[in-house]
Amino acid sequence: MKDKRLEEMKQDYETIRIPAELRRRVELGIEKAKEEERKEKMMQKNPGKRKSKIKVYGVRAAGGAAAALLAITIMANSGAAIAHAMEKIPLIGSIAKVVTFREYESSTNNMEANIKIPEISVENEDGTVNEESTQKINKSIEEYTDEIIARYEADVKAADGEGNMSVNLDYTVIKDSDRLFSIRFDQLLVMASGTQLVKIYHIDKQTGEMINLAGLFREGTDFITPISDNIKKQMKEQMEADEMITYWLDSETPEWDFQSVREDSTFYVNEKGNLVIVFDEYEVAPGYMGSVEFEIPDEVTRDLVQEGFLGN
Repeated sequence: MKDKRLEEMKQDYETIRIPAELRRRVELGIEKAKEEERKEKMMQKNPGKRKSKIKVYGVRAAGGAAAALLAITIMANSGAAIAHAMEKIPLIGSIAKVVTFREYESSTNNMEANIKIPEISVENEDGTVNEESTQKINKSIEEYTDEIIARYEADVKAADGEGNMSVNLDYTVIKDSDRLFSIRFDQLLVMASGTQLVKIYHIDKQTGEMINLAGLFREGTDFITPISDNIKKQMKEQMEADEMITYWLDSETPEWDFQSVREDSTFYVNEKGNLVIVFDEYEVAPGYMGSVEFEIPDEVTRDLVQEGFLGN
């Protein structure tokens, strides 16, 4: 039955007559996407410097994926026969993307800040914006970045502009798979010394909802114990191999020692499809260790995680 259904879909698709005007619009859309991609690459090579305090940038999707999305959008709105065939295409889940970003810049003597603030759009399968999810993640990002800006401005005021301080915040989309969209913020605060802080937001593209570490795993499973045990094992192995490496584990101050990950511990999924747990500077080790990360082997998580989150 399944093979017969697929054959019917194939026949429906092959018998669709695409109007010449529609074909021309799709081809133009593909060429436009490619041209925008070329322009974007040129801008990245020659970014230029602007002096405004708050700047707003548009971010355009480019390349094959954007062209395919454009083609689907056009076809879905170009006649009953085409729309009927489109109804048979399986749902592909939500789409999450960076659509614009603002940049906060400030400089007073030796105190300066450069903070990039992206805006995310979460779209439903039909291309409409998921307002609730979009507002939720953008509100979280705004609160996070507003707090950094407010703290910087308070420090400038307290020092009467005569301090020495640098605050930099940038973001990177580090995962955009069929199931998971992840955007990472790296903050570097420099005063007497430098401090690294990491914040990562994740969207489950199957539901369009933001998730934390617990959201990766099947309901009712104990993921905290095996992941924590593996991190402790890695800590011990690293310290035994290199005397310059130090983690707070089995120390004389047990209240400082690493005990376990939390349901909301910072994480991401790397290019190999493995879970990586991230700790801020001073969270599990002395400051000279900086921000530290632990890649969790597949055998630790494979029987616990929901389908589609890990792996390539």
